[in-house]
Amino acid sequence: MRIVSLFASLVVALSVAAATDIPVGEFRTVELNDGGHVIVRYGAVQRVSLVSGGLECARVSVREERLIIEHGVSSCHHEERRQIEVVTPRLDGVAVSNGGIVQAAGEFPAQSSIDAAVEQGGMIDIRAVAADTVHAAIYSGGRIFTTSRKSLSAAVESGGGITYWGDPAVKKAVRNGGVVARGAEEDADKPLSEMGGPGTESMPVPPVPPIPPVPPRPPHV
Repeated sequence: MRIVSLFASLVVALSVAAATDIPVGEFRTVELNDGGHVIVRYGAVQRVSLVSGGLECARVSVREERLIIEHGVSSCHHEERRQIEVVTPRLDGVAVSNGGIVQAAGEFPAQSSIDAAVEQGGMIDIRAVAADTVHAAIYSGGRIFTTSRKSLSAAVESGGGITYWGDPAVKKAVRNGGVVARGAEEDADKPLSEMGGPGTESMPVPPVPPIPPVPPRPPHV
């Protein structure tokens, strides 16, 4: 009986670990509202999958080629919020509002430009996306980590920090507190959970919260 019980527990665990595909239309940008963790990977065919958490805790839709991921029913607690994986051959922009993390993982081909925006807290890590031109903006707290090969337009208002890698021509505007700074070379591939260090103490934003490591890409059923 104990063996049967252990086998049943294993089946349940594997079922929970399996990703659940979410049907969506074609999109060019990814937006996360009200918390959660979104991992974006490069792939020839667009796909959106729920890696952890319940579908009732997420609302996913596409509006005007914007993939919008929002918190679901009000009864879902923060710890129940989801991790979603997005696969796309094209990523024109990323936005986060009211908390949450959007993180590009793996390898992306070079592209001409990308936009990143954070409002009212949250983080965007698009270091994996090597774009010629990056437009990055933060309003009222948040962090953006990015790589730019030619030019960076960076704006921070009312707190936040933009850290960049590469050697771009930089145009920046900071109002009412905030930081735009070049990242240390040794931090270019550092896990997001370990980002910080000298030069960030003065940023008027909270420290990076604990972030689980990016899981391996789940098999697509």
